[in-house]
Amino acid sequence: MKNSMNFCRFGIVIFLIILINSGCSVTHTVNTSSTISLSKVLKKEIPAIKNFKCTFTRPNLTISIEMKDVPSEESLNSILANVKQFSTIENINEIAKSVKWKSEIYDINLIIYSHSEEKPLIKYSASYFRTFDASNTSEENIDGYKTWTKYEEPQT
Repeated sequence: MKNSMNFCRFGIVIFLIILINSGCSVTHTVNTSSTISLSKVLKKEIPAIKNFKCTFTRPNLTISIEMKDVPSEESLNSILANVKQFSTIENINEIAKSVKWKSEIYDINLIIYSHSEEKPLIKYSASYFRTFDASNTSEENIDGYKTWTKYEEPQT
């Protein structure tokens, strides 16, 4: 009986630890003046955009754009140019404040996918830091979301 009580207590402690840790990564929908403005500009320039959504899951911002059809290269270039222009430290700090995040947003992920496709078509990413060392806040380690990298799934 004593062993089963200890096992039960141990199980409850493990459950609470898991619950607390999973609660730390809540996804927030982001609706700041800058994200609303970006959405309007993109939808005006590219009518093929079906859905635009910005979310924050610490410590990253994700911009998801669902297209009605497979986007043209011109549409992709326009989306990326607008997102780059939007991705200023000031705008990203506004987002951090809106979700009560008291640090830099580490990465911005841009995901563009088609309504008819299950997998993301394209993912771009930019980081605040040049390296993975977020404790290094020297000028040499700050990129400030200027360098964008394109990720593509391998062709099979």
